[in-house]
Amino acid sequence: MGSASRAVSCLCCPCKCLACGLFSCLCSILVSLLVTAGVLALILYFIFRPHMIAATVDSAALTQFALAPNSALSYNLTVAMTVRNPNKRVGLYYDGVEALALFEGQRFGYAPLDSFSQGTDAVTELKPGFHGQQPVQGDVTAANFRAQQSAGAFDVEVKLNAKLRVKVWAFKVPGPRARISCPISVPAPGNASAPAFQPTGCKVWF
Repeated sequence: MGSASRAVSCLCCPCKCLACGLFSCLCSILVSLLVTAGVLALILYFIFRPHMIAATVDSAALTQFALAPNSALSYNLTVAMTVRNPNKRVGLYYDGVEALALFEGQRFGYAPLDSFSQGTDAVTELKPGFHGQQPVQGDVTAANFRAQQSAGAFDVEVKLNAKLRVKVWAFKVPGPRARISCPISVPAPGNASAPAFQPTGCKVWF
């Protein structure tokens, strides 16, 4: 009975049967493409095994870091850091690179950096510099500034942001946006008794 009904339906509306057949065919092709893409992605992952970028702040110095009564922060901060691509089969391109400096969660410094590329298992040295004057907000921030000044070192966060492109063989494909955060303790300027700066590892996420 069911077969007879479908036959009658097809005879009455052959376009409907053709559309159903095309839809079924397209679904099968789409599923096959998705499965193939998934298998290829898995194979490429096991071949290349991408690793997370590594970054370290090797040195940092403050020649000026003063908070005026009007809450204007005058600063001169220099930083030397290294960024490493640990991948042995994947090259990286860094575009739109920017460095930020923050105190108590408030940005006080900004430094655009040149785009750069890294071959496999390569290390790049970056030296962002921040200098100028920037107002900071809040009595708590001012109190923490005075406390850290008395302690002889300031807790500063240096951030690095960049848009990645990934090179696999001769192909370059868009990658994620890399965000690097480096919380560092920098000796206060003019404090000879302050402990020397210690190289500090950074956190990286995408």
